Amino acid sequence: MIKLDKYDKQLILLCKGHLTDKYPLTGKWENTIKPWYFEVYGVNPDENYQQYLQVIFYKLLDVHLKIKEDFSGNFQQIKDVFSSTFQKRLSNDSELPIERAIHTLCGLIACTKVTDDEGNKRFDLDKL
Repeated sequence: MIKLDKYDKQLILLCKGHLTDKYPLTGKWENTIKPWYFEVYGVNPDENYQQYLQVIFYKLLDVHLKIKEDFSGNFQQIKDVFSSTFQKRLSNDSELPIERAIHTLCGLIACTKVTDDEGNKRFDLDKL
């Protein structure tokens, strides 16, 4: 089973839409995650927005790499993350490339299965 710390689990649950009472969806992931960031790091994300984006990007990338399902060897999901930074799309039109990458990572995390094809848990989200 994949080992996750409580912050990994919180981000996964947040991306999957299970924590909307505490972290309401705003339409932009970088805004939805702000209260979580403040709670975890004790820093207002708006005071140093670029630093906030970098921390969130790397945290989401770490989580994605832990729970990813793509073991094909062609790294398509990672290619999608970087591709989204290079150009705006209809569904991902944020101004900053790092914001577009954050959106893509949140989408990948949201779509990751908690159980494998045989019904075995890949990771546990029950215990925060």
